[in-house]
Amino acid sequence: MASKIVPGNIDGTYPKAGQDNSSQGFRDNFSAIENNFTEAKSEIEDLQTNKASTNANVNFSDYVVSKAVFKDTAETVFPHGTTGGAITLNHENGHYQTLTTNASITLSFSNFPVTNTVGRMILDITVPSVAHVITLPSAVKVAGNVSGGDGSSDQITLTESGRHLFEFLSPDGGTTILMHQLGQNYI
Repeated sequence: MASKIVPGNIDGTYPKAGQDNSSQGFRDNFSAIENNFTEAKSEIEDLQTNKASTNANVNFSDYVVSKAVFKDTAETVFPHGTTGGAITLNHENGHYQTLTTNASITLSFSNFPVTNTVGRMILDITVPSVAHVITLPSAVKVAGNVSGGDGSSDQITLTESGRHLFEFLSPDGGTTILMHQLGQNYI
């Protein structure tokens, strides 16, 4: 944003000492000063409203941040708790979500980012009983390394109870979701 403040509109040498100075020169200077202060106020308020803060949450609203270097960062954990039935993995809740089943579950997904970006979620799921089946929406394509998944059905029947990690990736806003297993039966 280019500034609209024009310091050149103010005559810093006015009034001239030892001369009869026109009151129009005063009015012109005061008008230019007022215009610049008005514009400065508007520009400062815009900066205050639209800045990235180090002391507050910032939403970049899908703007691209390029060439950023991150160090010592963390991802939020969204706990679904102990539950069964219909579970929605919402991308806006964070990239790492936890769940302990107390019955079979049916997963659905929401708010993956737009096409031509990749959304990623890890599900850290503890399944105390292999009788707890995981049903997936048809958009999910299951990799061959998923324990209990054969790629031909939308159901995963784990062969071992315990803690499992699954990663879900979507490059097209959730139309296609690629699933693979990161680990199984953590003790």
